[in-house]
Amino acid sequence: MHSSERHVTPDSDYYIYEPSTLAREVYLYPLSSGHFRYTGGYRNIRRSFDSFELFCVEEGSVELKNHSMTFTAHPGQLVLLDCYSPHSYYSKDGWACYWLHFDGQVARAFYRRITEAYGSFLFSLDQYSPAFLHLMNIYECFRLSRPIDEAGISSQITSILNSILRGAPQVKKDLPAQESVASAVAYISEHFRYPLSLNDLAQHAAVSPFYFTRVFRQETGYTPHQYIINTRIANAKFLLRTTEDSVKDIAIQTGWNSESTFCSAFRKSTGLTPSVYRKNRLYPEEN
Repeated sequence: MHSSERHVTPDSDYYIYEPSTLAREVYLYPLSSGHFRYTGGYRNIRRSFDSFELFCVEEGSVELKNHSMTFTAHPGQLVLLDCYSPHSYYSKDGWACYWLHFDGQVARAFYRRITEAYGSFLFSLDQYSPAFLHLMNIYECFRLSRPIDEAGISSQITSILNSILRGAPQVKKDLPAQESVASAVAYISEHFRYPLSLNDLAQHAAVSPFYFTRVFRQETGYTPHQYIINTRIANAKFLLRTTEDSVKDIAIQTGWNSESTFCSAFRKSTGLTPSVYRKNRLYPEEN
């Protein structure tokens, strides 16, 4: 379809898509895609548009406002807007871009992580970044009337967002921290059956306990102690579902110093005792 919007050239085209129920439930999905050329004086002010928008500036420049932030995007830069919030575009001399409106269950989480990492919704990526290629591929899929592969397009949108997130300066700066946490997580997976102290984990990661606690929570969302508990509970669930071992034996196998401590922690985590959890999973028809 061709746009009749003022200050949008007649050769600009766009395509609307209605996602399936499956896509709305589990994917990042496209809502519309286009390639627009704008003449000088273009202005668009929206209160809300019920989606997120990605676009890559091809030519010219445009001033953008979103979440009390104002930036000017230039050729080769990528923009991620939260269109649920008030936003606006303005270009004095004109500009051109490939754009995509999208949404999905994890779209908000991606937006939050990306903008927190950059402190911005404007990104300068390498010209060979897959983000640009995927954005144009999605547009071409609609332009050429190809069969819509919702899973494939979701994968491309995810790749775009991951490309942005991986390029964040904070992510690059904290790469040693990420490696330390990844090493500690692997260590916990191998040694959760044994007593593990904060000092043990920090020493394994070769950092101070204070620093380790901070970066571990930053990377996983849990304190080291909470993560160990979660790992032990997850392993206990597996043994309760797949073996006939006694609750006491499972407590010992998963690192608890007593059956009562295990039962208390298990009930706090799941709302059930280990015995009830096992019965519900093995004989659900009796409940």
